[in-house]
Amino acid sequence: MPNIPFAAGALALGLLALPAAAQEVGDDAPAEPSSSEIADRVQADVDETSLRWLGIARVRYSIPLEFSAGGGAVLARMPASYDCATFCEYRGFVAQIEPGSAGGQLGIGYARVIATPKPRSAFLNNVYVGWSARAVLVRTWGDSELDPARQTLAGFEGQFALPRITFNLGVLRRISSAHQDADRYVYTAGIGWGF
Repeated sequence: MPNIPFAAGALALGLLALPAAAQEVGDDAPAEPSSSEIADRVQADVDETSLRWLGIARVRYSIPLEFSAGGGAVLARMPASYDCATFCEYRGFVAQIEPGSAGGQLGIGYARVIATPKPRSAFLNNVYVGWSARAVLVRTWGDSELDPARQTLAGFEGQFALPRITFNLGVLRRISSAHQDADRYVYTAGIGWGF
């Protein structure tokens, strides 16, 4: 039966010798880029950016707009070399107008979307995941469930999107046409398709 302490010692010496042997073999390998070279590459990518915009659209049911359809744009600065053949991440300014059966909404804010645009299309159709935070101005009309039916509200709305489904939550403050017994704030929620 072999001597176990002797075998363990030989194995330990062999393992200690491996890094030195690997260094000897690796001397012919190409040198790692220096931190200044990496910084230069990153700066070149930043310098070669382009401002891109893509149209967005959504249909949804929400409170207080009820059924609505909206359109707008996402404006993002991206490296010019990105062709977005598989997907791209768009981060930047978002603006959207959305008329509905019981009111209309104008929203502006910031969005972050991972999506693929269809070839030769100006619209962001294939949204994988995304979110936005928007300041919104809402005007109700028609058969709005709010009392009174016609009033103006302003506030914030957050939106989260998964493939083909979007969810939104928000809070609005009445800024006109509210009687004394009305709540000062209106909470919004909705579900729809698009972004």
